[in-house]
Amino acid sequence: MSQAYVLSFAKGVSVERPSADRIVIRMPLASRERTFNGLTPGLGQAIDVLSSTGATEDELTRLVEESDGTSALARLYYYLLAFADRRILSYGISCGGRRLATLAPASTSFRFLPVPVDPQSRYTLSRFAYLHRDDEDLIVESPLAHGKITLHGWEGAAVAAELAKAQTPASLCGLLPSVPRDAVALFLEMLLGAGFVSEFKPDEPYRGESEALAQWDFHDLLFHARSRLGRHANPYGGTYRFRNKIKARPAVKQFCAEETIDLHRPDISSLEREDPPFTVVLEKRRSIREYARRPITEHQLGEFLYRSARVKELKTMEFQDLSSRPYPGGGAIYELELYVNVRRCENIPPGLYHYCPKNHRLEKIGGPTEAVDALLKDAARSAGLAETPQILITIAARFQRLSWKYESIAYSTLLKDVGVLYQTMYLVATAMDLAPCAIGGGDSDLFARAAGLDYYAETSVGEFLLGRRCDE
Repeated sequence: MSQAYVLSFAKGVSVERPSADRIVIRMPLASRERTFNGLTPGLGQAIDVLSSTGATEDELTRLVEESDGTSALARLYYYLLAFADRRILSYGISCGGRRLATLAPASTSFRFLPVPVDPQSRYTLSRFAYLHRDDEDLIVESPLAHGKITLHGWEGAAVAAELAKAQTPASLCGLLPSVPRDAVALFLEMLLGAGFVSEFKPDEPYRGESEALAQWDFHDLLFHARSRLGRHANPYGGTYRFRNKIKARPAVKQFCAEETIDLHRPDISSLEREDPPFTVVLEKRRSIREYARRPITEHQLGEFLYRSARVKELKTMEFQDLSSRPYPGGGAIYELELYVNVRRCENIPPGLYHYCPKNHRLEKIGGPTEAVDALLKDAARSAGLAETPQILITIAARFQRLSWKYESIAYSTLLKDVGVLYQTMYLVATAMDLAPCAIGGGDSDLFARAAGLDYYAETSVGEFLLGRRCDE
């Protein structure tokens, strides 16, 4: 192959030269630095080139050899291997005097081993590969890969688009006559070696994928890889990235309602004495989809919400206000909101209500509109009910409560919070001898319309049915 990779330091790598024969390299992926001493003039020039425009290995070899002689080449190769081992090298491809694409490390497990392309084989873009904009760059990423590729112009995007259909190297080059064949061939090798392209094997059971990989959906694997450490170097955890930029959302949602209903507050000390034992509750917990003729009462609904989701304590903290509630919440942030869709409940008119966990009351949004009724019917279909439920509790999330603090893990934390709230609601309903049932999914757009919410600021992430249990 006549064309070779252009080597340069990856974005974010910084180089300092305290003296002519000494450099300090700071590596963002490993969050550390490395010092190299005793640099010859040629090696110093090579590192300057890697810090700027980049060069092929042959060009770096000639540069060092002309300045320091052949004896210095061993140290050059040692440095290049050390840079690759520390994931600070990127690999570029030139096209007509400018960059076509650049492969850079995206995790501490990145290793780039170019894989020779078979002229007789057909290759296709992985179904897990995706393109997105990052500032002014177009980036190709995949949860299968430990690197990411920046496309510097339309040519790289055109190559990726043509690989949606299986191509041989020759057919791929034929589809893009305006792009140099050696650049296309090298780009295909890069995509293959970095895990973005695979050989197309239509006769195999899973078209070249393993049995385990074949059972992953694209969005599930991407979500898993990006919300856990290991396959990305994105900011992770409690970074408070919007501090001093966007005001933190309050711990309790401020809701203005013309009509409110104060709910029953049970005596917790009495419940502690009278409730069935925990093991009995845990063993009896199950989903119940049949209801008594008489509906659930306001008294029962009030006790259920009080025991499941009330605010026990508000905490004023340095960065954002927090709270304490009956179920655990990531960072004590408690981004989840409960909306109660009432079809049948003694002493509470039908309609959609917001539950205020601080004041323990229902705040009316509206009556049984078409959208509110559609939510009940959708829940009945999802749960396989013959009739619409007595109560549908929709769990919504104020997403920015979490994303204001957390990066990479915000949505995964939210789903964990939904899970523990589900379990808390199940156990409380079981202890109260009610009929609980969580639902696996729902229509978030429909809910946002019914509740008059901004889909991107707050919408549904879970649904829970509640009613009076059949006497039988």
